[in-house]
Formats: sequence, C-alpha cells, structure tokens
Amino acid sequence: MDSVKIYLKTPEDAENFVQTMRQFEGEYDLTLGSVTVDAKSILGVFALGIGKEFELIFVNPREEREDVLNAVRDYRVAA
Repeated sequence: MDSVKIYLKTPEDAENFVQTMRQFEGEYDLTLGSVTVDAKSILGVFALGIGKEFELIFVNPREEREDVLNAVRDYRVAA
C-alpha cells in the first residue's frame, strides 16, 4: 500500500483537495495518527483538522497512482 504526505494549509486547500480526489475511481484514505477518513469526504477531512500533515494512503488506486500523484502535487510535503 503506497502513501504520500499531504499538507492542507487552509479550508480552501481542503475543499480543493477533496474535489480533486473525487475525480478518481480508486479508494483513498487520509490519516492523522490513528484516525483514518475517506479522502473524498469533506466532512472527514475537516474533522481531521486544517494546518496539519496527513498521510494519503492509496487503498485501491485502480491503476491511477501516477495521475493522483500529479493531481495532489501542490499539497505534497517534500520528502
């Protein structure tokens, strides 16, 4: 299972991130510590909070991994 670090600075970033994730068919989770939410759920993302570093987990990317990585590049944390 692949994952990348994501940082959502503002509520607008969170909204745009969720809209971006909804474009994809696969299953993706966002985690913070032991809490995991659907990356396509605006309520779930807001429940995690803003201004924090999350892990975007590729649960079932359905061969769209590279497309997702390109789509979320503005939110990725440099490794």
